[in-house]
Amino acid sequence: MYWGSVRFFKHLIFLALAIILLVPVCLAFYHMSLNARLTEELITLKAEIIADRIQLQQNQTESMGLSLLQNSEGKESTYNFDLEYQNLYPDLCISDIPEQSGSTDTVYLTFDDGPTTLTRKILDVLKEKEVRATFFIIGKNLETEQGKQILKNIVEEGHSVGIHTYSHVYNDIYNSVEDYLDDFYKAYDLVYSITGTKPEIFRFPGGSINGYNKTFYKELIAEMTRRGFVYYDWNVSAQDAVGKITEKEIYNNIVNASKKKTRSIILMHDSLEKKGTLKALPAIIDELSASGYHFEILTRNVAPVIFGYSD
Repeated sequence: MYWGSVRFFKHLIFLALAIILLVPVCLAFYHMSLNARLTEELITLKAEIIADRIQLQQNQTESMGLSLLQNSEGKESTYNFDLEYQNLYPDLCISDIPEQSGSTDTVYLTFDDGPTTLTRKILDVLKEKEVRATFFIIGKNLETEQGKQILKNIVEEGHSVGIHTYSHVYNDIYNSVEDYLDDFYKAYDLVYSITGTKPEIFRFPGGSINGYNKTFYKELIAEMTRRGFVYYDWNVSAQDAVGKITEKEIYNNIVNASKKKTRSIILMHDSLEKKGTLKALPAIIDELSASGYHFEILTRNVAPVIFGYSD
């Protein structure tokens, strides 16, 4: 008899075990199927939400653009990127700056603050040594007949002329870009009227970056460059601008610094009281010539030495 037999109970046990094993498997498949369906529905829902948001943003953007367009119709733009000082002195412009280069083993002697009677003596030294130099002129020194004549001598003897300033009063010059242009134009116009040649190079009083123009030197440099002028700072200084300095100190300052460079733009001064500079000049020329350097003048074709921006 099968019912209640040992074989019956064995089969019952096997069936129970099978059920115990199959139930978790079936539940697992069910949950996997359910999760897959829910995930798909969630992805679809997110896609719909994102699409709705994109459409909303697009509608808002198009509405805003349409509103701006409608408001601007028939109206001129009020934006004006011209700076007022760019309209000052329209004749204070020259041609585009040419390609520039700088020769090695070259010295550029430059003198600031003339012309004075000392300038005439410096010209005599340069003529004797057969050397040319560059003079950055103070305009107010050209108000006398003597100043005008010395300027003419500078040009006639083959030297280069650049603008330094008219007044040399820093607080006035560096009050604004407009004030700088006012001062520069006075000197520029005087040099042009006396020599018949438009000066194309210049040197900022105190150098291109100084304590007086630190708040707007970038604008100032940009404006002068826009007008075609080239400015020259220096990398060697006689240090004869202020204070008492001896002929020997001037000589050492220039010679020692120049010999460390392949190309030197030397700052000196030819204002009336700079007699030490005049006395040191012949020996400076002789020593640098003997050391293999040659002397040239500055023109717009010469690559400038300029101070680096402080920020």
